[in-house]
Amino acid sequence: MTHTDPELRAVLDLPAAEPTDASVSRTWHLLNRRHTAGRGRAPRRLSRLLIPVGAAAVVAAVTVGAILLNGLGGGNAQFGAPRTAEVLASHQPLPAERGTNPALSRSTPEALAALDELARTATTASAVTLGPGQLIHVRADGWASSQRGNEATAQIEYQGRERWVDPQGMIIVRLLSGEEDLLQGPKAEPTPDAVQRGDLEQFGPNLRRPTPEWLAQLPAGDPAALLARLRDDVDDNEKWTADHQLWDAMGEFYLNADLLLSPELRAGLLRAFRGMDGLTAGEVVVDGWRLIAIRQTDDRAGIEILFDPLTASAVGRRTMYAGSEITLIPPDGGPRFDPLVGYHVTWTQHLVNSVDER
Repeated sequence: MTHTDPELRAVLDLPAAEPTDASVSRTWHLLNRRHTAGRGRAPRRLSRLLIPVGAAAVVAAVTVGAILLNGLGGGNAQFGAPRTAEVLASHQPLPAERGTNPALSRSTPEALAALDELARTATTASAVTLGPGQLIHVRADGWASSQRGNEATAQIEYQGRERWVDPQGMIIVRLLSGEEDLLQGPKAEPTPDAVQRGDLEQFGPNLRRPTPEWLAQLPAGDPAALLARLRDDVDDNEKWTADHQLWDAMGEFYLNADLLLSPELRAGLLRAFRGMDGLTAGEVVVDGWRLIAIRQTDDRAGIEILFDPLTASAVGRRTMYAGSEITLIPPDGGPRFDPLVGYHVTWTQHLVNSVDER
């Protein structure tokens, strides 16, 4: 991607500064500010979204576009045409200090403070009761980059999906793009539900194929043991560190299974993430809906999971890449994205009794 925005380029070139205790306190005070007028209010001024991280540190604040279907929250409304919403995003730069894994930066005090406060919120959140035979209906709305062949450009295009997920292994039993079922016909996924069930039978439940029983036996009250258990399901490879792969897997995990997390496990996961390297904190505001962005960065690639500060639920995901090999092209007539962002999605989840129910 190219970085033509001079303000963004200047931020990327700035050295990171060590935050002060007062800075950490101010940052979390901003990150944890509760909505007082509901989620439907107009977006706040960009200057009020900036996160203070010390006298010499600057946060990149950019305006990007996001897509939501039939408004935020969604409910049982029919899958419809997208509408553009303004998104204000701010994020702190990476620190220079290395983490426990020298291949990654240390996680910032702001990220750790955000995880702590989200964990406190999670302990008071409500839990759902999964009935026999019920499925999780997920509606995911966003934009994704699409590269054709070896071209040096990638087009940002709308991507809306509905999925029906079997909680026994988080197996996708129906996947729609509009009204087209992607699990049927010539465009079927390479691993349909029969193959996914075979994986579950062969390898048992794990982070990528969790079951309600597997979730219940995780050591939610022991953050170190829980993080070690999650890391067991991913490994370093030649390209990405284990923590980067874990954060990527957690994004998919939350997309399918967030609804089923107990308050104890939701809080336990957030506390366990404190042991990871490469985490930074930011904020994304979608039509007044303020979300906390926790980003994991490995080399030039970043993955954000978006959390609702009112419930501590994971409700979205973003990916960004700081390389110069690919230039992202804004959609025709659609929102203009920051040059770093190649994927932006938010989702809603609820329980249904069949694949015919929304």
